[in-house]
Amino acid sequence: MRMSLHNLPLRSLLVLAVIIALSGCSMRYDKNGKILFKTDLASMLGNEVGQFTLADGSTGALRELNGRYSLKWSNLMIERPLEGVSWARIVNQYHIEGHTLLLLKVATPSCPAQYRLVDLQNTRSQEWAFTGVCDTGPDITASADKLQLNFATGNRIEQFNWQHGEVYHRRLPVQKAKTVQSNTREQTSTTRKAKAQPVAKPVKRTPTKAVEPLPPKVAQPELDNSVPNEIYAPTKTRQTSLELKS
Repeated sequence: MRMSLHNLPLRSLLVLAVIIALSGCSMRYDKNGKILFKTDLASMLGNEVGQFTLADGSTGALRELNGRYSLKWSNLMIERPLEGVSWARIVNQYHIEGHTLLLLKVATPSCPAQYRLVDLQNTRSQEWAFTGVCDTGPDITASADKLQLNFATGNRIEQFNWQHGEVYHRRLPVQKAKTVQSNTREQTSTTRKAKAQPVAKPVKRTPTKAVEPLPPKVAQPELDNSVPNEIYAPTKTRQTSLELKS
């Protein structure tokens, strides 16, 4: 059976329409656990302001449309809106134990520069908003099973540890750095006095006994790697998972 040449443009338009429809759709859960299949205007009319790669090799994007930001990822067209932000950018991404962790810098009505952590794994996602810290960047330490964010605020450090899909919160005192200015002055004055004194003649010294070796060092105690008990609750949003609920 031969395809009519007159049908080729029509078929091409239909294929193009299907591709646009699929790329311009997204899925969410509503509050009752039902799947919502809706048109994704951010993909068609919005701006893509960031990209990321998930642990399984698929890709995703941070989009903006009319001042609203959202994340869309995987071949299942999952979308997660970022609530309460007027600006957002991806600072960095980490792959830990099959999770994709996105560190976002956002602007909110109460703070022009805050940070959020988004955890993506397959169709599931969680988000933590560090609302207690404003206009302060974190010191980041990533390992094979943990991501640690330390925010220095005043005389304490707000520490957030992501581990095994949860975020734990600690408050630590800031360790004051030792000042070396006074010691430097004392060393300078001592050096000047030493130069002012006359050079003494060398004195013969009798040989001394060899110093006995120091005893072996005592083994240091193991570090406390226990996870704190205070769990930092994730931010609630409309999208949680595409797995059917019983």
